[in-house]
Amino acid sequence: MKHLKSITLSNIRRFGAETTIELSRGATILLAPNGTGKTAIFEAIEFALTGKISRLDGNLVPIIRDSQSMARVSLDFGDLQASAQVTNIGDVETSGDLSPLFPETASEDIPFLLRLTHLLDQREGEWLVKADPKVAGSQLERLPIGKDGSQVSSALGSIRRALTEQLKHAKASLESLEAEFAEWQSFSLDRDQAAAQTQGALRSRESIAESISDIAHQAQSFDQLPAGLLVPPLGQYGLETVHDALEQLVQIKLERLREQIKALAEVDGLIGRFVSEQARSEQLSAEFISATQELDQKKENRSLAVATLEQLQRELVAAETERDTIAQQLNRYVNETKAKEAVEQRQQVLKSADDALTNTELEASTARRVHEGHEQIRVQHDLINGQRKTLLQIHADLLTAQELLDRWELTLQHVAEVTGTISGEEVHEDILNEQLRVALFARAAAEVEDQAAKSHHENLTSAADSIRQAVASIAAHLPSDRGDCPLCGEEHGAVALHERVAKALAAIDPNVVEAERRLKKAADILRDCTEAVTGAEAELSACKNRITQLESQQASLKADIAEISSNILLGGDTVPLAKESIRLRVGANAAAKLQLDEKQSKLASPATSEIFEQSRNAYDAAVRAVDAARQARSEASTRLEQATAALAAITADAPPAQSLAELSTAQNQNANQLVELGAKVTAEQSALDRQQAQLTDATNTADDLETQLSEAQARLATIRASWRQLSFTGDPTVEVASSHETQLQSTSTELTRHSEALQTIKIEIGAWSKIEQARLAQGLLDRRRGERSEDDFSTHLHQQVESKRTGMQRLSQLSAAMESLNQFLSSEIANVQKHVQAVMPRWQALLKRVVREQRFTGTNLSFRSSYQKPRAEVSVPLHGGLAPVPSIASEAQLTDLQLTFLLSMALEHQWSPWRGLLLDDPTQHHDLVHAASVFDVLRDYIIDHDFQVVIATHDALQARYFMRKLQNDGIEARIWSLVPTPEGVTAVETPWPGRSQITVSE
Repeated sequence: MKHLKSITLSNIRRFGAETTIELSRGATILLAPNGTGKTAIFEAIEFALTGKISRLDGNLVPIIRDSQSMARVSLDFGDLQASAQVTNIGDVETSGDLSPLFPETASEDIPFLLRLTHLLDQREGEWLVKADPKVAGSQLERLPIGKDGSQVSSALGSIRRALTEQLKHAKASLESLEAEFAEWQSFSLDRDQAAAQTQGALRSRESIAESISDIAHQAQSFDQLPAGLLVPPLGQYGLETVHDALEQLVQIKLERLREQIKALAEVDGLIGRFVSEQARSEQLSAEFISATQELDQKKENRSLAVATLEQLQRELVAAETERDTIAQQLNRYVNETKAKEAVEQRQQVLKSADDALTNTELEASTARRVHEGHEQIRVQHDLINGQRKTLLQIHADLLTAQELLDRWELTLQHVAEVTGTISGEEVHEDILNEQLRVALFARAAAEVEDQAAKSHHENLTSAADSIRQAVASIAAHLPSDRGDCPLCGEEHGAVALHERVAKALAAIDPNVVEAERRLKKAADILRDCTEAVTGAEAELSACKNRITQLESQQASLKADIAEISSNILLGGDTVPLAKESIRLRVGANAAAKLQLDEKQSKLASPATSEIFEQSRNAYDAAVRAVDAARQARSEASTRLEQATAALAAITADAPPAQSLAELSTAQNQNANQLVELGAKVTAEQSALDRQQAQLTDATNTADDLETQLSEAQARLATIRASWRQLSFTGDPTVEVASSHETQLQSTSTELTRHSEALQTIKIEIGAWSKIEQARLAQGLLDRRRGERSEDDFSTHLHQQVESKRTGMQRLSQLSAAMESLNQFLSSEIANVQKHVQAVMPRWQALLKRVVREQRFTGTNLSFRSSYQKPRAEVSVPLHGGLAPVPSIASEAQLTDLQLTFLLSMALEHQWSPWRGLLLDDPTQHHDLVHAASVFDVLRDYIIDHDFQVVIATHDALQARYFMRKLQNDGIEARIWSLVPTPEGVTAVETPWPGRSQITVSE
């Protein structure tokens, strides 16, 4: 696993020369006010890794500090170094092999992949949660999974378009050749058919034209023919046109004559109907005149009777008016008497209602006092019982708190035991480390000795072989009588010289044996040292594993302690405080119980349910009785007011002028007058009704005669119109019809003969047309075939059609194969998109921890293909549907969404062995409580997944809080502050107390 150890910046933005920031394996916090240069550090890292900065597009000169000529950044990953520099003229130079850091990743994809899994920068517009769907889709497409398939799919689109275009051209070419071949066959068939149909002798066109002219003159239609077509030179089109026009004219005239002859068959009936209708019309006219005279006489008699009846009705109306006036005056006396009686009656009813209301109110007051007394005692007892239940619940909570307290003390004992064990193991670890160091030192010395022994043995063996060979050679070639040494030239004598040579050969072997003995001894020592190192490393590893397990157990116990101590039931942050709080609450609860018992003992016993129910029913009945009495009193008062108002309305007008006796006499006289006038009106009305019935009968008779007369005259007019349509004049007669029919039959016979002659001529013109068609078809065939014969040209066309058809089939098969490949790739890309969307569960789980608004936990990532292009969009639930995130989320929520998405992608898609999180002020829109949730997630990523975090912030309170959280969990962390100086911004590490110091101070 790779870790970034340090960053060195020179003249980057506002940074001075050679500013080095040492990074921690866990978390490194960059603390500085806004505008100091936090973002420049992340840009510098991007520049060193990619050779470019996305924010600056292609121009990197603005990253150079003012008045400087070059900017440089270096990254140290331990076994890997990378650097990049840019000059003020825009030249960029990079160094370092990044393939171990970004294996199998194209350089152009690294900026996008860094922003998906490593880098949270300040360029919010390019965040995936805010990016355009096309941009977001292109970023996700650069992930290593399925990228080759996406590239092939993109290239496949152009291939398919090219194949489609070729297939379209091939199809058009094939259709053109097939049309040409079909046209060739059609011309050949037309030529052969025309030749077969023109066998035999034909008249000349001039003779045919003369025949047409004769028929046109005889049919009196020559003037209606197209002019100039029968004049030499005669053409086929002219003959056909004139013949068709004449034939049409003759047929029209013949059809018209046939219709006229057919219509003459109805002439006899037409003449008979005309004679009978004329006689009936004269009879009806005489009857209508007589009926009209009788009707006029009856109308005059009725007018006299109407005038008499109207006079009687006027007298009757006057008498009825007088009757109504007398009745009104009599009603005035009667109504006044009744109104006075009603007022007196309603006054008595109102007095009775007042007495009943007073009695019911007294009874209701008594019942209310009794019921309210019972109810008050019961309420007090219920209140005390409710408080007692609350105290019982508090007692149960105190028992639970006591159990938690016992568990807390037991857990603290376990923590102390585990802490002591860890201390012992750490001491043992130090001893093992020292043993390993000694073993490593011994192994290194043994390796040096082994290497020296090997070198000495090899040198000695090589020299011994050379010397032995040289001495043997000298001994072999040394004469037996020679006494001087061939090397030093000293005279030893022959015998002594041979003895010296023999001794030299014998002296070489013991040195080689000693060297071999030394080499074996060194190898044994090295093997023993190596085994010692291996054993020491195994013991050290086992010790570290035990420490890790113990620390995990310790963390779990501390988490339990934190959970227990945060329980609201304990009421204290420490065990003594919690014990004291529980003791005080137990005492308070017991005292409260005693007070309730004492208070309840002083109260009277509550009424039984039966007594309480009876009192409540009595009170309810009394209340209903009061309401009924009030309603009765109100109704009685209302009725009295109505009666008084009615009497006042009656007496408001002046009294009648006549007395009651005078009005009775006048009423009797008026009644007699009305009876007499009514009898007269009835008699006159009966007579008028009889006259009206007679007048109606006369009117109906006259109307019927008038209708019959009009119908008879209409039928006569219809008969005359039909007669005129047959080209006759005057009224219908038999003589005129017979003469006209003979003339029409003669004309029809002559036109039929002309039509038959035209049919014969049409056949002759058709024969001339076939000859012309055969000549034209032959000319076209000759021009098409050129110098080839007709059979050769036909075969040539057929071969071209088959060749084009074969080529189109091959292209169709290739297009089908490309389509199948495209479908397969689309399916695979869809699977890849599902794999990318597998980040959703982890993302939503992180959102539940970080974002406060619950609907963002339903955030959805849509990753799909549209028109062969990737599309990605982030949305949240709204109104039963989905809405884009930028339309809803605040700046803080957008930051949380992008950060949690980056964290989820970093775990799901680990395309680089460097698990780094570069976070540029991710909590700038958060308060400390909200930022604490983010810090908790980052802490878990460091502990559980070994991520290296580099986070920038301008909030010192948040930085110190995050640092304390990391230190409390034993995570290696550093704080660097950015300080402006005249030579540029520099980085200063902020000293931070160790973990033990924090514990003591607390």
